[in-house]
Amino acid sequence: MVANYIVSIHTKAILNKDNAYYKTRIYEKKQIWNHVHKADYILKQNCIENGSTVEGRREFARKILNSPIKLPIAICPQLDVYMLPTSSPKSLECVWVAYYHVKKYEERDDKTYIFFRDGTGMYVDISASTFHNQMIRTAHLIAQLNKPIHY
Repeated sequence: MVANYIVSIHTKAILNKDNAYYKTRIYEKKQIWNHVHKADYILKQNCIENGSTVEGRREFARKILNSPIKLPIAICPQLDVYMLPTSSPKSLECVWVAYYHVKKYEERDDKTYIFFRDGTGMYVDISASTFHNQMIRTAHLIAQLNKPIHY
């Protein structure tokens, strides 16, 4: 039995891999992990560990953002762990990026280069404008989750 990966404040990105054994590559602040579970399984398990289901998190995001596609996921709102997808989560090219690790991003050769706060970076197969929209959608979700109750 392989242990589940715990998405934490150190998790920067989760990438799907096309490999017979390792299904994901996980980028953390200080290291890179290969893992046997697919990204969707890792996200589902982490939502459950943090008191919800991934379906519940998606339904909340769907209502807040008024959109059914490419929804960011509040993995652990108590620790500010929010992940945004770069494409359809069903796609092998989907990269899940941790919102608070992104320092800046820019378009390079039809892809987007993400600069992380720790000085590292990565290319993702998405336009900078689409990535920007995903960042805005995630920020909106965060704002709604953190709004004062009396409003």
